[in-house]
Amino acid sequence: MNAQQAIAEFHRIRIGRAVEAFRKRGFAAYGFETSQEAADFFFSEVSSTDVIGYGGSETTGQIGVSTKLREGDYRFLDRSQFGHSYDEQLGIRRETLSADVVIASANAVSIGGAIVNVDGIGNRIAAISCGPSRVFLFIGRNKLCNDLDRAIYRARNVAAVTLAIQLEKETPCAKTGVCHDCTSPDRICSNLSILEWCDPPERIHLVFINEDLGL
Repeated sequence: MNAQQAIAEFHRIRIGRAVEAFRKRGFAAYGFETSQEAADFFFSEVSSTDVIGYGGSETTGQIGVSTKLREGDYRFLDRSQFGHSYDEQLGIRRETLSADVVIASANAVSIGGAIVNVDGIGNRIAAISCGPSRVFLFIGRNKLCNDLDRAIYRARNVAAVTLAIQLEKETPCAKTGVCHDCTSPDRICSNLSILEWCDPPERIHLVFINEDLGL
């Protein structure tokens, strides 16, 4: 076994542990080796009659899911296609809360069974926690953390900080690379969500992928 094979096996073991833990907590959890396998699974679970909302996610773009929804015969609530005004953005976000399906990712996940997300206005967190009847979260192996404390740290100091840099925000974290729990008007982390149980059971589908994906 070479080094790359060993790395893949290492993450395969961790994903397997996470899948087992989340299933015990009522989630529908799956592990896939490749993005293509994960995307194929998702499209086998939805139809062109479903209204599909979008929580905003680098991962769904990287694996081709959001692109296929955008270009195919799907009822996709893609807020990026509705201009850039605040009212247009807010309208599509609210409409997503009553969609049939929502797709997103997670900022961090603990192997023991907790999903951690940091949001701006909270539309993604709201949709995941209490929105559409089916939620699909696509999670790259780099999002897996050993415990809840590390997952919270990753969400605040890796995912949120990287997004602030990507969006060229005027926040302390974008300059220092670490969260300052700031009061900047440009702050993008207004909401912190920790989800540890799926109610109703199997409403939330966790699609783990043995690849490094997302922020």
